[in-house]
Amino acid sequence: MKDEKQQKMISKHWPVVLLALLVVAIFIVVMVTFQVKETEYALLKTYSGELVEYGSGLHFRWPFINSIWRHDKRIQCYELAIGHDEQYMTSDNQQIVISTYVLWKVGDPKTFLKSLDSTEAAERKLSDEVRGARSAIISKYAFSAMVGERDGASVLSQIEDEMRNAIHDSVLRQFGIDIVRIGFRQLGFPATVTQNIFAAMISEREAKAKKFEMEGQAEADKIRSDATTQASKIITMAQAEATKIRGEGDAKAAEAYKVFAQNPELATFLRNLEALKGSLGEKDTLILDTTTAPFNLLAPGALQKISEGK
Repeated sequence: MKDEKQQKMISKHWPVVLLALLVVAIFIVVMVTFQVKETEYALLKTYSGELVEYGSGLHFRWPFINSIWRHDKRIQCYELAIGHDEQYMTSDNQQIVISTYVLWKVGDPKTFLKSLDSTEAAERKLSDEVRGARSAIISKYAFSAMVGERDGASVLSQIEDEMRNAIHDSVLRQFGIDIVRIGFRQLGFPATVTQNIFAAMISEREAKAKKFEMEGQAEADKIRSDATTQASKIITMAQAEATKIRGEGDAKAAEAYKVFAQNPELATFLRNLEALKGSLGEKDTLILDTTTAPFNLLAPGALQKISEGK
């Protein structure tokens, strides 16, 4: 009878017992396992103090003995809190105000955990390092150069790269921080020096414009001088060629004159005949005195007189 009651009690409460066992099993699994995401680092610290890095996935550990440290492995963006908008003096004694940001990530998880342990500590350390590099490097540049280009690239971007290169290796080695980029969020200057800066920039631009204008004028004068010289050469050559042609023509004319001198009347007749051909067209009508050469050839008996030598 007693056994039957016990069996009934067990049958009645077995779901509760099963649920309790399941909860205990889940609790034990949670205690002895941990999961690492794709976007984070995970370090397990053993009872002996050794640090073991784990990749993404499910892993086992000893409860109450091993501790887990995690940190996001993605790039973090940090705008300097200390010295966010800080004033500096450039090499040409101009005051500027700069705000800076840093893109960083954990480069060496073990070194990071040993030296800093948290994001807040890392950002405090980055503020100190970046401010030191920023102060040392900006003081080497003139403000007028910072807003221009050098070797086809912005001078500001070159300054940003120089700041990163100045502290990247030491920060990675000492603190396990990998600085991806240092950039200027804003570059300005105090209101008290605004007019002086603008005046200096205007003066510089005017000097450059004057220089370019003088260079252009010199180049124009050179081109004009070259053109004048070339034109003079061409004219001289043309005149020499014309003189040569005129000489050849005079020589041929002299030969013709010798032939004409043998019979002057025939020469005169031929000259007048050529002149008459040139002055009359097919439908031209002229009313002139036939005593005027070359129209005297049209007078009655003119040809006969010429043939008779009169």
